[in-house]
Amino acid sequence: MQNTSIGTKARPQEEDHVPPLKGIRVLAFTHYAAGPIAAQYLGSLGAEVVKIEAPAGDYQRKWIKEPKADPDAPSPYFLGMNRNQRSLSIDLKTPEAQAVIREMISQADVILENFRPGVLERMGIGSSAVLAEHPGIIYCSIAAYGPAGPSRNKPALDLIIQALSGIASLGGAADGPPVPAGAYVVDTYTASQAVIGVQAALRQRDQTGLGQWVRVDMMSCALHLLASESCYALNAQEPASRGRNGISHSHQPAPYGIYSTLDGAIALVAYPASLPDLAAALGLSKQIIPLLAGKGPWTNRDQIAGILSGRLRQLTSDDALTRLAPTGILLAPVRSIDQALADPDVASELVRDVEHSYGGRYRVALEPLKLSGSALVFNRPAPDLGEHSVEVLRQTGINQDRIDALIASGAVRVPGSPENRT
Repeated sequence: MQNTSIGTKARPQEEDHVPPLKGIRVLAFTHYAAGPIAAQYLGSLGAEVVKIEAPAGDYQRKWIKEPKADPDAPSPYFLGMNRNQRSLSIDLKTPEAQAVIREMISQADVILENFRPGVLERMGIGSSAVLAEHPGIIYCSIAAYGPAGPSRNKPALDLIIQALSGIASLGGAADGPPVPAGAYVVDTYTASQAVIGVQAALRQRDQTGLGQWVRVDMMSCALHLLASESCYALNAQEPASRGRNGISHSHQPAPYGIYSTLDGAIALVAYPASLPDLAAALGLSKQIIPLLAGKGPWTNRDQIAGILSGRLRQLTSDDALTRLAPTGILLAPVRSIDQALADPDVASELVRDVEHSYGGRYRVALEPLKLSGSALVFNRPAPDLGEHSVEVLRQTGINQDRIDALIASGAVRVPGSPENRT
């Protein structure tokens, strides 16, 4: 008999699914990457997210476009990181705008911000002031560094944190420069930690009625990405080192890494027990087998990798993969992002076509989370700057005369204002 002691309600039909964060109101003071990605994820989980933007708009609206793109077209970076949010364009430097924001805060469940430390404090809406007035609110701050260290007020971007954390030091060949990850891995991971923190704080508020200050910093998140490598560094007698011939991890034996072929590159991961089969498949048994005794896959890893590298450069990727597949080792071609996004394993659930008056027709990659009881939300494409200013102000309870005055004074922007054009 099925155990029904937990969750006795009948499972809802697909069309009746309720998003996990339905009814949660979020004010997002976010820009660049980590903040918008976190805000977008909260929106995809069902929260009502209002993106608070300066009159000039989020910096990412204008950043990194296709070379031949219309200069007035929005950036794909912005389109990909700001869906499921409404945009209120408001000048926080003006007293009347600050008064509006305080009214909105009184109705919010979550404040999410990744401004430099001190910026919102100077406006009277920092964590201490907000929590003192509204003890039930969740105030989530994303920073570059932890709040107690000497760098706490400094700015940083993903690449800088990769360099300072040691992530960049692990990439690349030993006789070349360090190579950082080609993706914004620290930004995205930091955003995920912020989302986890907000959800945990909301759950605790359900039990206690009290909110709290949730703090996430990029440096700590980068070191958490290095969980196993950090443990090695803290306990090992020798520092981690990069290999010379394609080993892409400081602690893995040969042949872990990326190897060039005649027409591309392939990734190989083989445990020591599989190396004899790998060597035989490539006709390298005489060269490799003598190097495998004892800890040979580790102590001779550069030599083994060099032998493999020389052989694989003589083969096409398809030929190499065909020869190696029967050995049972893990291997794959190195694909472009376009090829990966077209993969039937992911494309049907990950990629969504969007048509919107602001961004036109474009495609975005969705969040990876899958919940059997509630599908993630996709109800708003990335907004035009100030697209929802009037709607959000009305929802806050501000009457039309006051809205008109805010727009006339320049404290609030709406689409079509000259200052809004991107």
